[in-house]
Formats: sequence, structure tokens, C-alpha cells
Amino acid sequence: MTPTKVDPRVAKRRAEVAAEAARKRRRRLLVVGGALAIVAALVGAVMSPALDVDRVEVKGAQHTSVSAVLATTGLRERGHPMVGVDRFALAHRIERLPWVDRAEVTRKWPNVVRVLIVERVPLGVIGVPGGVAVVDAKGRVVTKATVAPEHTYAITVAPGDKIPAAGRMVPQPVLGAVRILGALSKGLGAQTESVHRIPGDPATYELTLHGRVTIRLGEATQVADKLAAAEAVLAAQHAPGTVIDVRVPGSPAVIHS
Repeated sequence: MTPTKVDPRVAKRRAEVAAEAARKRRRRLLVVGGALAIVAALVGAVMSPALDVDRVEVKGAQHTSVSAVLATTGLRERGHPMVGVDRFALAHRIERLPWVDRAEVTRKWPNVVRVLIVERVPLGVIGVPGGVAVVDAKGRVVTKATVAPEHTYAITVAPGDKIPAAGRMVPQPVLGAVRILGALSKGLGAQTESVHRIPGDPATYELTLHGRVTIRLGEATQVADKLAAAEAVLAAQHAPGTVIDVRVPGSPAVIHS
């Protein structure tokens, strides 16, 4: 069979097309290779010791130490890459610490992590072996102490009420007592010594005021109305030994000893 002759012009054009395709492939490879090199350089830069955490600054904390923050977050003051600092996840972990109410984590490039902490305020204390459990207004045990902090109220619990370790919430019946303390007005709060969780189901409560005055609250419902009724009665009657019964806030009763 006689070979088909190819027009020299067609052969030349085919060669030119093949050469152009090869040049395009080389350009693409160069572009991809360059991009990979840039990415590798960037990864190397952000993971380099020059962008490691060199310092952790903790502000706003009196009871929460830097070592506690480092331990709960897993941050190391040196060697932890800044790019690996997840601000929101770390803040959530820090908020699990007993004294921490809110935490905010920010990065100050190239080497500093800042932690701003808002701590809980003690409200009440519950007697436990060796001292007291200190509780905040949300019912969280923030610490165990040998003595009660200033400006806290005594909370008397019922037999069987188990007081948890620091960082955990008190049981629901005790939480009712905490809610009552948190609802006290400034005036009534200044007169209050303690709140008592009365044994029984449902849980009921009483306040003891300075001067041996008792406010009988009943269950921890309609708390604001009950406390307002008690204050109205106190404005007229507050002799030692008085019992003010506001279990029905619309019809308070006064019992004199």
C-alpha cells in the first residue's frame, strides 16, 4: 500500500500545535509547583518557632491562676503554635474552672495570647467538714474555705443534701435557697443573716433576719412577691421573735412569740 503523503504545511501545523500544548503543560506545572511552594512556605512560617505562643496574659482574675488556665486549655507558654489557638474553644474550657463566670480569649500577634476573665461573686456559704462551701448566685460551688468570705449569707441545708465539689452546681433543693438570696433587695439583704432549707418534699425555706425575726417563705415560688410582702410587714413590725408568714404573699400573717 502506498503511504499517504502529508502536506508539509499540515505537518508543520501539527508540530506547532503539539509544541504549544507541551508549553502549556509546562506552564501549568510551573504554576502548580509555585503555588505549592508558596503554601509550603506559608505553612512553614506560621508553624515556625517565630510564631509560637511566648506568653499567656491572664487579666481580671483574683482566684484563677495562670497555671490553672494553662492546664485546662492545654496551652504552653512556649512551643504552642499561635495558628492553633482556637479562641472560642479555649474560652469555653476556661469557663469550666470553678471561679470563672465568663472568659474571652484573643491573640496578639505574633506571640501573645490574652485571656480576660470575669469571676463569680460569692453569695452564700454552706457548712461542710473542715469549713464552708462557697456558692455564687447561680448555685455553683466556687471553692471550699475554712472561713466564710465577707458579705456572704449562711445557707442551712437539710440532712441528705449533698454538697458537690468546686465547679459543680448545688442540688435543686439547695438551689432554691440560693435563688431566694439572689432575689433579696438591698434593704432586706442588709437585714438577712441566713436562709434555711426546711427538710421535706417539696422543699420549703425560711429567712432569719438580725434581731431574731423569721420570714416563712414556703416553696421557692413567687419569690419576688413574697419578699416584697415581707418588706412591707417589716416596715411596721419587726420585734424580736416575730415570725412573718408570706407563704401566701397576698395575705401575710404575723406571729409574735
